[in-house]
Amino acid sequence: MEHLGEFLVNHWILATLFVVLSSILMSDSLNQKISGMTPVSTAQAVQLVNQQKGLFLDIREKDEFSKEHIAESTSMPLSTLADNLGTLKNKSQPIIIVCASGQRSRSAAKQLSNSEFTDVYVLTGGLNSWKEAKLPLFS
Repeated sequence: MEHLGEFLVNHWILATLFVVLSSILMSDSLNQKISGMTPVSTAQAVQLVNQQKGLFLDIREKDEFSKEHIAESTSMPLSTLADNLGTLKNKSQPIIIVCASGQRSRSAAKQLSNSEFTDVYVLTGGLNSWKEAKLPLFS
């Protein structure tokens, strides 16, 4: 420990890089904890639904949902999510939020967490990853 100052002076680029990378990693995990969302893969999402009676909550708009959607998913567009949260009765049921690519899901996850839903997940890559995994879709 007595040579730490000397090391930092001699290798300031490495020390700066370490601090920057550490803060990036910590901010991402901290952001996930604050927003209340946990990213899951398609395989993990299927497990949550099959083993823990999870619910796929599709937050895409109605026209997007009618074109294609995951079987037995519930449609609740992001634009009306706040008004319709009362229809979701069990706040401890695992909820997997689905959108087209995963971008809109963060906002929905935050709304659910703020409404005291305890088990909120976001499908990484959204419906696009579901298609890539060649899992069934219904229209």
